[in-house]
Amino acid sequence: MRLRIGGLMKKKRIRQQFKDASGEITKDFMVAYWAALAELRGMVPAEKKTVLREDTFDWLFDQYYRSAAFKRLDPSTQKDKRSVIDRFAKTAGGLPYKKYRREDMEKSQQARSDTPGAADKLVKVLRAAFNWAIQQKPALMAHNPAVGVESINKKKSGFHTWMPAEIDIFRAHWPVGTVPRLAMEVMITIGARRSDAATIGPRHEFVKDGERWLRFTAHKGRNRYPVEIEARLTSELIEAIDRTEVGAQSYIISAKKTAYTIESFGNAFSRWCGEADLPHCSAHGLRKAAAVAYAESGATAPELMAVFGWSNLRTAQIYIEKAEKRRMRTNAFERRAAYEKQKSVSLLAAEKPNETNGVNDG
Repeated sequence: MRLRIGGLMKKKRIRQQFKDASGEITKDFMVAYWAALAELRGMVPAEKKTVLREDTFDWLFDQYYRSAAFKRLDPSTQKDKRSVIDRFAKTAGGLPYKKYRREDMEKSQQARSDTPGAADKLVKVLRAAFNWAIQQKPALMAHNPAVGVESINKKKSGFHTWMPAEIDIFRAHWPVGTVPRLAMEVMITIGARRSDAATIGPRHEFVKDGERWLRFTAHKGRNRYPVEIEARLTSELIEAIDRTEVGAQSYIISAKKTAYTIESFGNAFSRWCGEADLPHCSAHGLRKAAAVAYAESGATAPELMAVFGWSNLRTAQIYIEKAEKRRMRTNAFERRAAYEKQKSVSLLAAEKPNETNGVNDG
């Protein structure tokens, strides 16, 4: 039976036998009854259920860290995922992971809504960990509570795509021969991610048909799904390389003559953008600008995939659509300007007096 005090929604189940064979209320029932009543009245703390370690998030995450799937990840990616998971485990580590539901995931996300990027990252990282758990044999989870949880980050458009005028501003501020200019030319020519721009160097060069080319394996996904990229050096990039002090391994080096790490390169490039009065621009936004520029030149989706190392046709199509919109916008303004010019000419022609007007034929 269940015991409930009037006015309170909380109930307490009593499992002991109510009456014995003679019809008398049992002593065990009365002991359980008074204990339940005291608990409902808040006189004694509720009994805590012990959760086996094998049922907790701490155990699940420990298994995930030991897995081959996790160890295949790049060390920097492992470190990043551990940081997110370990912060979550500080409060949730001792809880039973199999009872975690989508609504719980949404509450965890909303609890971090002051930093929406971090909140969404938690969902993304846990979704990957839960997917791994589901794929084990036997499966460690029957469902993924992070699936279907929508992003709360209001920054929908992502990194700002550089406009041609902004590229000109950066070039004007950082002339050929400077490291920032070389970094920009590497990324805008090759469409390189910052992780590749920080490591590309003379060791990746080769000559084909008398021209200088680069061949390198993209840093992103190189351990699981390696993508080899080849790119021909443009005259602008060649000039930047030849007139800038470069490293033996990497083109782009710091003031200490050492190669940048991925993180330090990203920070340095953000600083260079700020010094050029382009604080809203970034290394990733320059890669997007390169994609649009290639699309504007008529590159097809498969060609963009080859240049940028994408595996998803839809990604390439996004930039083709951007290029088409930019082209249509330009065409529209040009048509409007041509129309206004033609209208102006027509009005002038109408106002010009006829040379035969006022001539006396008599």
